[in-house]
Amino acid sequence: MDWLISLGSLLNPALISLIVSAGAGLIIGLEREFNSRGEPGHVGGIRTFILVAILGNVAGWISLQTNPEILIAALAGFFILVSVAYYVQSKKGKIGLTTEIALLLTFLLGVANSEGLMQESLAVVVVITTVLSLKDQLHGFISKLTEEELFAFIKFIVLALLILPMLPTQPFGPDNLMNPRDLGYVAILVLSISFTGYLLLKFGNPQKGILLTAALGGLFSSTMIAWVFSSKSRERADLSPTYGSGIVLASSIMFVRVFIWTSIFAFPVAKLLFLPLLLMLLVSLAPAWRVLRLHKNETTPLTPQNPLDIKNALFFVLLYVGIVLLMFASRKWLSPTMTYLSGALAGIADSDAITISTAKWADTPSGQIQEAAIVILIAVMSNSLFKGLISVFRGNPALRKSVGLGFGLVILVGLGFLIFWWL
Repeated sequence: MDWLISLGSLLNPALISLIVSAGAGLIIGLEREFNSRGEPGHVGGIRTFILVAILGNVAGWISLQTNPEILIAALAGFFILVSVAYYVQSKKGKIGLTTEIALLLTFLLGVANSEGLMQESLAVVVVITTVLSLKDQLHGFISKLTEEELFAFIKFIVLALLILPMLPTQPFGPDNLMNPRDLGYVAILVLSISFTGYLLLKFGNPQKGILLTAALGGLFSSTMIAWVFSSKSRERADLSPTYGSGIVLASSIMFVRVFIWTSIFAFPVAKLLFLPLLLMLLVSLAPAWRVLRLHKNETTPLTPQNPLDIKNALFFVLLYVGIVLLMFASRKWLSPTMTYLSGALAGIADSDAITISTAKWADTPSGQIQEAAIVILIAVMSNSLFKGLISVFRGNPALRKSVGLGFGLVILVGLGFLIFWWL
């Protein structure tokens, strides 16, 4: 045990930063060496990148201990060295700055580690390695983009990275429940789901792309998926059954979240809800399973329409505002004794909030386990019914069968358990 203590004392911050720098150079160098194999006289391989990272780390450490100008001189000298290497390569007809830029970034990562920014530098290493390793995929992706899709991507970047940060955070509305930037986040999230679904639909199997988008979007908001997919079903009537299955699939994640929250805050409630939530989950997976079984041999990607539906996102923001106002009104004018009605109204907007608050109440001396389970189950059914109504009124008529089957079975399961508990 003493030798472990001795080893730990040797690993001072400077030595740790050196090891991390060498590791960062190793990871980037491995990728560069792998992609440059077979190319004679390439600029940098695995050993070069390790040494460059160490050089940056040592230069940063020495400048901290002595004179900051040493780092400036080392960076300038290394920049000149990389420029000369690029010039030599370009004379041989090898035009490209990827490896040279990677070398400069590796040097700077070594410097960042000497400053104690090791977690940040490792995050940068992951990004660099991912971008470098996806060369063929990125080039293939760009070659398939249309002009409309390129402009849609640019508009999305402008909205997400330029417009959104400029929105004010000054709250407004009753009890200052909203602010413009939060509404902007909601709009960007809708656009993200819509754009992701568009790309998965174009570059992959249509059915799998839609269902994968639903599963990912359901982690954020299954109501948002219902809104986006019902709108998309009007553009592609032939995919309406798949969009409907995706809406139900996204909602299935809600049952898992409800069980997790109740397990954390009131495990007796979770035990009571386990069977109904499990049955709801299984019947929600049925439409998606049916779609995958019917289309398992289809591999041809489709070209969807409207990659960035900004108008649809703005309409969802209005829906979100309406739900917030409804929740405020229910809290203000409904008495606390109207427990079940409050659960139904709260479930429209967000099942998580009512689940957590009810579970916490059940864990108090005055709480009742079965009553809490009933409130949460009503909220889950209310949320499912609301998403079903969105899908029916906004979506293509062909959407209704999948949505009606999925949500209908969920509500029937919930009603069955409510009757059983009340009896």
